Amino acid sequence: MLLAYIFGRDRTEVHRQLWIFRVVAAPGGPPRSPRLGTMRPGVAEHRVVMYSRRNCHLCDEARAVLTAERGRLPFDLEEVFVDGDDGLERDYGLRVPVVLVDGAEEFEFRVEPDRLRRLLRS
Repeated sequence: MLLAYIFGRDRTEVHRQLWIFRVVAAPGGPPRSPRLGTMRPGVAEHRVVMYSRRNCHLCDEARAVLTAERGRLPFDLEEVFVDGDDGLERDYGLRVPVVLVDGAEEFEFRVEPDRLRRLLRS
C-alpha cells in the first residue's frame, strides 16, 4: 500500500505525509512538552531541528556536535534537508545549517557546544 502511494509522488510531499502519519498514528498521540501538557515517560523534553543540505561540510560539523551532545543530554533531533523544497530553500538555503531549539532559531552556520548545553539545561 505504502509503495503504491509513494510511486509517482514528489519526495517532499511523501515525506510530509509520512511525518503526519507518524505523529498522528503514534500510540498516545505526539509527546507534549511540560509547557503544553504532560510528557510521556522517557520522552526528551527539548526538540532540536537542523535545516541542512546533503553536501555541506558545515552541516556535517553541526551534525557531529548535535550527535555528541545528544549522548550527554536527551533531546529529540530532527534533520530537515532543504534541497528540492522551494520554500525551505528560500528560508534557509544560503544560511545552512540553521538549528532551532524548541522552535527558536539559535544557531546559523556553526553550533557552539557550550551554548547548546545551556539551552538544553534550561
